Amino acid sequence: MALPLLVLMVLGCTPDVMNFYAQERETALAVATDVPAGWKPDAAIGIASSDLADAMAVVITTAVASNPELTLPLPLGIQASFRPDLAVRRVKIAATTDCAACFSLDIALSGSARWEAGPATGSVPISASATAIIGVAIRDGSVVEAKPRRIGSLSVEVPSLGNLRVNASGPLQEWLRSTLANKIPAIRIATLDTDALPVRDLRLSTTSERLELEILSDVPGAVALRALPAPAHGVEVALSEGVVTGLARRAAFRAGTLDMDIAVDPRSIEVDADTFTMDLRLWRLVGRGWWRDYLVNGKISVASGAKSRLSLVATNATETAASPGALFVDPVAAIFQSKILDAIVDAMNRTMPAQAQQKVIGVAMSARATDARGLDDALHLYGTLDVVQPP
Repeated sequence: MALPLLVLMVLGCTPDVMNFYAQERETALAVATDVPAGWKPDAAIGIASSDLADAMAVVITTAVASNPELTLPLPLGIQASFRPDLAVRRVKIAATTDCAACFSLDIALSGSARWEAGPATGSVPISASATAIIGVAIRDGSVVEAKPRRIGSLSVEVPSLGNLRVNASGPLQEWLRSTLANKIPAIRIATLDTDALPVRDLRLSTTSERLELEILSDVPGAVALRALPAPAHGVEVALSEGVVTGLARRAAFRAGTLDMDIAVDPRSIEVDADTFTMDLRLWRLVGRGWWRDYLVNGKISVASGAKSRLSLVATNATETAASPGALFVDPVAAIFQSKILDAIVDAMNRTMPAQAQQKVIGVAMSARATDARGLDDALHLYGTLDVVQPP
């Protein structure tokens, strides 16, 4: 009788694993919907002003080249044609008080113009300078676009057209003003994939150094970023460790059980430089069940090549605790099978501006990841930006 009694006592002390797992699943799959006043971002994207300036230079050059020639009235009802060929020499971005998501452009252009008036023809050098206010807005809750709000100062310099008694400066100035105001299409800076990174709210702000897209994820209780992205060049995406953990836990509990009725639960993830550490629990969800806890270490890197992507790879694990009767299961294999790290990778890679394969109006920014690291309790992904001109 002693043995059965001992078995009953052991079983009676076994934790209610199924109930514990159900509670953890409910917590992991919870979605925050409230938007607190004065919220602080737990994810963000920063784009350097120099890259935005490069995009604006391409847009302005294209707009000027596509605008039709001018017609200049001459005495006796004669008209002269005037074909400007201008290229952007400089675009400089600066902060402005027009709006929180605006920046000012200082534009310098130069080139030449071919003119014809009957049999007379010629070419003259031209130069121009202008200022403009560019507004950045979020369309459809996910598309970040920039487009002109107003044109400020504008001046042009055009010498005399041979012996013709005509001043082309005034007409050219109006032609350029109309071009900058009406011919510049929207620039698609980024498109957030809200499936990969669910968003509660977005907020835009600009400085003379960068455009910042601040994100409030729908991960409950995620701690705000300690520092916003501040790229000197290109783009930088940051997710706080709370968001990283929340995305991984959702992926794990949505995946359910794997081989041997094992479920994976990444309870916390910390990132530091090129490494990450994960507090991982494996649940066995059959019979009365059991759990085992591990401390998992891994590497953070970016694969080189044309299709560079963030990579998180678990390398080793150390057991830290277990419930009674827990059997051994390879935790690294379970991580790989559950694809929980893929959820983090997808969120970061699909948040980078990358519109090259999408049909867009005007131009778009296309990013290529170059580096990643853990910094200030957040996972940061860095990349270069190119201007993409669709046909």
